[in-house]
Amino acid sequence: MTTIPTYDAIRAIAVRLVQEHYPTAVVAIIGGSFATGRQTATSDIDLLLLFDHVDCAWRSTIAAEGRTVELFAHDMATFTYFCKEMDAPGGTVPLAMMVLEGENIAAPGPQHAQLLALAQAFAAAGPPMLDAENLQRRRYAITTALEDLVDSRHPGEALAVACQLYEALADLHLRAAGVWSGGGKHLFRCLQAFDAAIAAQLDGALRLTAADLPAGQRAFEQVTAAVLAPVGGPLLDGFTLPAPAHWRA
Repeated sequence: MTTIPTYDAIRAIAVRLVQEHYPTAVVAIIGGSFATGRQTATSDIDLLLLFDHVDCAWRSTIAAEGRTVELFAHDMATFTYFCKEMDAPGGTVPLAMMVLEGENIAAPGPQHAQLLALAQAFAAAGPPMLDAENLQRRRYAITTALEDLVDSRHPGEALAVACQLYEALADLHLRAAGVWSGGGKHLFRCLQAFDAAIAAQLDGALRLTAADLPAGQRAFEQVTAAVLAPVGGPLLDGFTLPAPAHWRA
C-alpha cells in the first residue's frame, strides 16, 4: 500500500521548491487537498505564487522530488482579474479558496494580508445572481435531460445522461441560493456543505442509475422536482431561445 504523505513532508518539498526556483515570490500558498487534509497518496501539490509583478499570469505542471506540483503564478492585478472576470461569472472562486484554505510558506509580508483580504471579499460577495434567461435555460436543459433519462432503456446512455443531470442539478441548487459552486469533486463538496440532504439524494440517484436503472430514474425524478420547485419547476412548453440577429452567413 502506498503511504499517504504528511502535510509536513509536502510543506518541506514546497519550501525547497520556492526557495530554489521562485525566490522572488512574495507569497507562496499551499492549497488544494493538502491544505484541507483530503490528500491521497498521489495528490498533487497545488501552489499559488504571488509576485510583485508578472508580465502575464501563468500556470504550469512540474515535478519536484517525485511529486507533481500544479503552479499558479500571479501578481495582485492578475489575481484580481482572474477571480473577478474568469472564475466568478461561472460561479466558482478556486483561486480565492486556495488563499483562504491554504498556508503561506513564504516570508511574512504585507502582500499576504492584502491577498487574504481580497480573497475574503470575493468569497463573501457570493456568485453573480442568475438572471431570468439563464435560469430558464437551466430549467429547460434539466427538464429535457430528465425526460431523456426516464425514457432511456440503455444503461450506458442512461448513466451518461444521469452524470450530466447530476452536475446541472447540483450547480443550479447552489447558484439559485447565491452559493459558490465548483467542478468535479469540488461540486460535491460545495453541495454537501450547503445542503447535505440534496447531496445525499443526488449521490443516491446516480448510484441507483448504475445499479438499478428503474429505481435510479425514479430517484432522479424526485430530486429534480425538489431542486426545480423553488425556481419555477420544470420548463418545456413556452420556452423560446432566439439567436442573435447577427448570427448569419
